[in-house]
Amino acid sequence: MMKKIGLSILLTVCAYVTSVAQEGFKITGHLGGTLGGDLVLATTGAEGLVKLDEAVMINGEFEFAGRVDGVIHAYILTAEQQPVATLMLENLEYTVVAGEKGIEVQGGGESQKILNQYNEIQQIIAREKMRMEQETRAAYSQQNQMKLQALQQQFQKVMEEMKVKQAELFRVYKDSPVTAFMLVSSMGEMDYSSLKNVYDKLGEPAKNSLYGQAIVQQLALFKQVELGSVAPDFTGTMSGGESVSLHGIKAKLKLVDFWASWCAPCRQEMPNVVKIYKKYREAGLEIIGVSLDTKVPDWLKAMQDEKMTWPNIMDEQKGISARYLVRGIPHTVLLDENNRIVAKNLRGKTLEKKIAELLGK
Repeated sequence: MMKKIGLSILLTVCAYVTSVAQEGFKITGHLGGTLGGDLVLATTGAEGLVKLDEAVMINGEFEFAGRVDGVIHAYILTAEQQPVATLMLENLEYTVVAGEKGIEVQGGGESQKILNQYNEIQQIIAREKMRMEQETRAAYSQQNQMKLQALQQQFQKVMEEMKVKQAELFRVYKDSPVTAFMLVSSMGEMDYSSLKNVYDKLGEPAKNSLYGQAIVQQLALFKQVELGSVAPDFTGTMSGGESVSLHGIKAKLKLVDFWASWCAPCRQEMPNVVKIYKKYREAGLEIIGVSLDTKVPDWLKAMQDEKMTWPNIMDEQKGISARYLVRGIPHTVLLDENNRIVAKNLRGKTLEKKIAELLGK
């Protein structure tokens, strides 16, 4: 009887210890060597990084501990905010080690295992890019065109293979919030149709996650500047101090031209824009320039040098360009008289042809 009671007490104590151990997370690092310095465990909040814990690494050894609600994406960063490792953090144990292919995160739950598979693809791409850059520099110095062409083909082959592997992970783990997180990480480089296509293939658990909700918000932003949408209005101050708004300008056709004085392709294209303006202004074309300059003298001089006579404003805080998802300049947006977007990113003869077509010329 005493043996049974003793065993019962022992099992109760073990269960208690186990439950305590699972109340929080523990991350142990074994990177080896003489690595040292301050480390931070952080996640991303509405206003940037949110610190979860701090640690000092001595001879490659460190430890973090704490508690989180649910599963969150977290980073281990150096004091200079250089990334050391990424985790899908939950109240479990993790080990960070230096492996043959780089730093590896072991342990954790199913979400971490899925993230590791995605990260492996990204590591292969990063290594291939580095190899490509090194060998390309050598081939350039030797003026070896055949080698350059072969390197490009090899790189494309690897990228296609990784694209197939990632698509397979998306298919297998379509319900996982980790897949939604991976989409969030790359959606800044996508457009509405490509992001919508992948989002539609996600399972409901992924769509209902915080990352799924972030994708929905991004799709809404994309939609605002899609063909057929009414372009978001904006207001700015011209060089003479007058205020002007996009929707306040009345014209049969409007061209929003994002540019900057320091942008060589913009300056090369500007004589064509000037020619188009002179040719089609009386037919109903108006242009509003949105400069990404931050120095007023540079902006004013460029407008004078390029003979820009249309309304022009500066987007110093990049709020307008961000809303229009401008990733590079020159960037053009054509609007009809109702401010609906009818074309984007046209230049040269293609731009003039479209303007002539829309104005019936």
